[in-house]
Amino acid sequence: MTLLSKRSIVKEDKSNIITLGAIAAEEKKKDPTVVNATIGMLYNEEGSLLTYKSVDKALFELTKEEKYAYASTPGSSAFHDAIKKWVFRNYYKEFKNISEVMATPGGTGALSNCFANYLDEGECALLPSYMWGNYKQILYENGETFETYTLFDEKGSFNLANLKEKMLEIKIRQKRVLFVINDPCHNPTGYTMTEDEWKGVIDIMNELSNDGTPIILVHDMAYIDYAKQGFDYTRKNMELYKKLNDSAMVIMAFSGSKTLALYGVRIGAQVCISKNKENLLDFARANKFSSRSKWSNTTNLGINIITKIFSDEDLKKSFEDELKFAKFLLSKRADAFLLGAKNAGLKTIPFDCGFFITIPCQSPERVYQALVQKKIHVIPMGNVIRVTISAISLNDCERLPKIIKDVIDDIDRK
Repeated sequence: MTLLSKRSIVKEDKSNIITLGAIAAEEKKKDPTVVNATIGMLYNEEGSLLTYKSVDKALFELTKEEKYAYASTPGSSAFHDAIKKWVFRNYYKEFKNISEVMATPGGTGALSNCFANYLDEGECALLPSYMWGNYKQILYENGETFETYTLFDEKGSFNLANLKEKMLEIKIRQKRVLFVINDPCHNPTGYTMTEDEWKGVIDIMNELSNDGTPIILVHDMAYIDYAKQGFDYTRKNMELYKKLNDSAMVIMAFSGSKTLALYGVRIGAQVCISKNKENLLDFARANKFSSRSKWSNTTNLGINIITKIFSDEDLKKSFEDELKFAKFLLSKRADAFLLGAKNAGLKTIPFDCGFFITIPCQSPERVYQALVQKKIHVIPMGNVIRVTISAISLNDCERLPKIIKDVIDDIDRK
């Protein structure tokens, strides 16, 4: 007889990324020739974690209090301003007074707060058909459910028509809509939306909220700073948010853990945008309550590293230069993998940039097991396998597509 509550009896971590990643890491310790293409962290060509000298410099300059003392639950006002300056960049002045920030443990904490405070128990969120699996677990933990919209249309573009259709269905049934877009460098596909696609999203939000129905976009921007198009492109789309009416709102989930390669420090932020002052006050009040109840406060170390780097012009410039190299490295690996895929006849899901490339297949688990036998570890997800190009060398990116194609073909023949 279990002592768990009824809703906890079925709890089981089915997000296999961390589990399979740990297995791959252990195998690589035993045998350095193992290819670990599982976990979303950026490694250099020598196989060690890629870190930034500017981040280390900021860390070493912090005082004991800045590193180890408790932080306030929302984060300091200096942190809030630093986040706004980094996220909005050229649009900082335009958004400064129509936005609010809440410190969170990574992008995951930001997502958890969003789902907790903009859906009631039993209500559903609208998620993309290809997604980071932890969205589902966060929703379940909050007593909520989900439905999906088809991410791509028949041309391989963002499926605005299906998004609108599903949003309308949920609006009629639920009287509010919360939906998630992961962009740019979508996890797991690597797709990045165009400006016209973003305009289409804003038009849908305004149309469906025009009668006062709450429409909330959770913009998961974990990989925004690794988009090959650069800062100007990724921030230009944000300017569209100013066109939203009072019943439509955007909450961005920013991951400092990803941007600054501070994966284990767990630092992130919710960034809410609304021209309605009441919406901003509600955001600050409710999310402070949730943060306090779930994790009390976010790491002061992460808060102050971010504050220092994003506020100090010299440090920020050094970090941006290092980030350019990281994006160049990712771009080279992606080009090599996609060329290898083309030559091998290996189909990939539409990709633009980012940490991952995704390959459709009929039997992901069998493909995974067969690749493990060849000392290659990837992540099976639904009807695809995900290859983390950020974690493997250029040479591995060149040779893996042919191996994966041969394994898939061999399994399909059996």
